[in-house]
Amino acid sequence: MSGFLFLHLKNLTFVYALLIFFLTNIKAMNKSSIGSLFFLFSCLAWLSSPIKLYAQLPENLVFRDAVYQDVVQTVLLHQVDDQLEEPMILLNDQLNKLKLSFDMLGDYAYTYQFTLIHCTHDWKPSQLQQIEYIQGFEEERIDQYRFSLNTITPYVHYDVLLPSSQMLLTKSGNYLLVVYEDELTADQLVLSRRLMVVDPQVGISAKIPQYARKLSEADRKQQVDVVVGATNFFFDSPKSTVNLLIKQNFRWDNAVEGLKPNYVYPDALTFEYEDETLFEGANQFRYFDMKSFRYQSENIERIFEEPDYFTVRLWPDKRRVFEDYLSEQDINGRKFIKARDDQDTDIEGDYAWVEFFLQADAPFTHEDVYIIGALNDWNLDEKNKMTYNFKRKGYQAALFLKQGYYNYLYGVVERGERKAFVEPIEGSHWDTNNLYAIYLYYTKPGTGYDQLIGTAVIPSHP
Repeated sequence: MSGFLFLHLKNLTFVYALLIFFLTNIKAMNKSSIGSLFFLFSCLAWLSSPIKLYAQLPENLVFRDAVYQDVVQTVLLHQVDDQLEEPMILLNDQLNKLKLSFDMLGDYAYTYQFTLIHCTHDWKPSQLQQIEYIQGFEEERIDQYRFSLNTITPYVHYDVLLPSSQMLLTKSGNYLLVVYEDELTADQLVLSRRLMVVDPQVGISAKIPQYARKLSEADRKQQVDVVVGATNFFFDSPKSTVNLLIKQNFRWDNAVEGLKPNYVYPDALTFEYEDETLFEGANQFRYFDMKSFRYQSENIERIFEEPDYFTVRLWPDKRRVFEDYLSEQDINGRKFIKARDDQDTDIEGDYAWVEFFLQADAPFTHEDVYIIGALNDWNLDEKNKMTYNFKRKGYQAALFLKQGYYNYLYGVVERGERKAFVEPIEGSHWDTNNLYAIYLYYTKPGTGYDQLIGTAVIPSHP
């Protein structure tokens, strides 16, 4: 599709060249030539008309982190040299790069394409055409790959840095990175990933007061109060043009989107709500370390070497809802892909089926239980949905994961809903160490798109 856009621009240039030729030779034209000129103007009108890019997007494309083929594993998108940083870059900073990497199970290598789609603050396609936010090529190839080495599970590892000098982003805001085979069609989708481009123009500060406005929730939940310092920045009708997003520990299912300022001052906007910005305090994340299959680290019961893969069985987990809070170090639900120090993780890191088990005397009646964390890209789907084993009296599941260090929690989701609650299993405490990521979007009148003009990451307990 973006190849069609490129052809569109080339044809447009050619038509303009022909138009100049006709105009400089108009005196020598006969009726046939004038007819050709009218035809030329018709072509010019068609080629100059806006191309409805988004009307052609595959119906199964979702505007979130997702994979569309079972062979796709371990997708990472982060700032170069730091796996734990969010995929965010500064506008017009060509030195600021993101690294995309992923594995394709099997021993056949292909080349793939990727493109970027500009999105609204709530992750829907914006009205901008690609030519309006991409300078240069609108798609690029991913042709850097290496085959796995000395692994039981064969795979091909791909990586690419973006944006490149041939694909520059000219607008701030949300973007969806889409990787596909040859054409952007439903059957050729590979993966999609969210990323953000920020043009910092305002300052953001936030605090977690010791007592929530609802005192009955004070010991269990965390209230997030946000102040946007807008000195020398003029917001036009901020209650209709400003949107605030708050994420807890990089989760999307419980993110608060579309918040409006409830107080507007000449030099500041404040977001102080009673219910909307109240998050479960939750608990510190559970963890396991399988950087090596040579030894059983903490929380791993046993490691099996199968003919085609490893199996890592974790010790059974217990509910913590009635336990006192215990402060432990974690990485806020993220994953760190890493093999042994003497291995090249990209191609020598191996895969294992990791078996989870949560003790429970009886199943929940109206809720499903999920494993929550970056180990499943923070999604709530069939992969990390657990099933109840009546014989063992507990919930079980298995995830296919690459060597590394992982955090996770257990959460329940009411059937028909898409938001998980962890308190019924993990408990919830105001004391829990959480990270809150905050994003401010502004739709400047006349621009027609949501700019990302400020971001901040705030710990619950500095």
